[in-house]
Amino acid sequence: MKINVISIVLTLIMICGGLQAKGKKSPTNFIIILVDDMGYGDVGYMGAKDMLTPNIDKLATEGTYFTQGYVNCSVCGPSRAGLLSGRYPAKFGINGNFGPKSKKGFPLDQPMLQDKLKEVGYKTGCVGKWHFGLAKDTFKPWNRNYDFFYGFLAGGHDYFWADTSYNARKDNWPIHGSNGEILKYTKGDYLTNKFSEEAVRFIDENHDEPFFLYLAYNAVHYPWSATEECLDRVDEFYDYDLKYRRILAAMTLAVDDGVGDITEALKKYGIDENTAIFFLSDNGSPGNVAGKTKINTGEHFMSSTMGLRGFKGDTYEGGIRIPFCVKWPGQVSAGKRYNEPVISIDIMPTITDFLDIEEPATGYDGVNLLPFLNGENTHMPHNYAYWRYVDDYAYRKGDWKLTWNDQEKVLYMTNDKIEPKESIKPKLFNIKLDPYERHDLAKMYPEIYKELQQEFDAMDSKMPDAGLCPVPFNRKLPSEL
Repeated sequence: MKINVISIVLTLIMICGGLQAKGKKSPTNFIIILVDDMGYGDVGYMGAKDMLTPNIDKLATEGTYFTQGYVNCSVCGPSRAGLLSGRYPAKFGINGNFGPKSKKGFPLDQPMLQDKLKEVGYKTGCVGKWHFGLAKDTFKPWNRNYDFFYGFLAGGHDYFWADTSYNARKDNWPIHGSNGEILKYTKGDYLTNKFSEEAVRFIDENHDEPFFLYLAYNAVHYPWSATEECLDRVDEFYDYDLKYRRILAAMTLAVDDGVGDITEALKKYGIDENTAIFFLSDNGSPGNVAGKTKINTGEHFMSSTMGLRGFKGDTYEGGIRIPFCVKWPGQVSAGKRYNEPVISIDIMPTITDFLDIEEPATGYDGVNLLPFLNGENTHMPHNYAYWRYVDDYAYRKGDWKLTWNDQEKVLYMTNDKIEPKESIKPKLFNIKLDPYERHDLAKMYPEIYKELQQEFDAMDSKMPDAGLCPVPFNRKLPSEL
């Protein structure tokens, strides 16, 4: 009996120590709102003149937003893997998406953010898109330390209908609940709204305990579809000449409504001042609207990169630089713009360092952003940054960036320019002087070009072949360096 009492006391001390978080009187709640395929120029606070995003903009103005906010990969799956691990996902074998029929999943020996927060007594909720594998029960969210789940398991989903069987069309695969049960979905309900409702329900049920909510909208990802109500509302404010831009605006408005519902729920329970909210996209603008014949330019323009080169799937800025902000009362300044590069892999170490939670044995590649955002540290948060999506890669050091892309995505889709991969050379850009990556400086600065290539190859050669994704054809082996 004595041993049990001591155990209980020690557990309570550990929990209280973590939840007090460096002298905080009230435990801090954490919410990550992740949108899917939102372009750098698709929210008001980033300069969009035809998007209705008052609640998202309010998050940015009541917190700090990043002009050089990056994700660690230019497509959904590895981007999310980095976000929830604090590591470059190539370090544990993920450099591409898990397809709906993949037999693989997020490695069980790689801790995720919810794992660490559960250790110190947090209630954990996941709403929306999972995309970390579904072939085995061990890959699924209800077996990955989430107390609450409402969402789907694959990479995309229809907005107005979900079946109750996996024999259905892929985009209509089932919606699951917290215990993995398949839920009946009312045909005609709009999935973005349902995700917002379930996120608020999680807050309703857990507002009196410290909680972590990971809200992963599938909006504004394909299939492009919006409610008539949201289409009517955006039409009240803007005249759209472009069909797909109008649809995207309505889809974005539905997300913005959800952000507003969440912030109102926090105020209702008096916990808005001790809740940190991170808002970001999983990658940049998609390059195509519908197949190779309709690309995201001209009359089919839909999502804005704000002039940045490239799209989703590219390691150019348009594929990896995204809307990214954080509202954290008492810790992060309000109304501030932060101009140094930050990456989505910084979120997990920022949270766990704040709570004095020991980092996982696997370590972090991200950093705690708080000292940089509050002025204690005036240096750049990162000495370098690494990106890998199958064969595409990039490496940034200071203002210099080396990038290799198999094809220009839009040119590839229009068949205007198809090059053999072996003939493509990396490009070198100075992001400070040329953020739109228009001027390749590889021949002008060969020493910098060589330095970045060597550093990238040295790092990339150590990435494991875990059998999860294809091995890049241009990855050098240690023996080749």
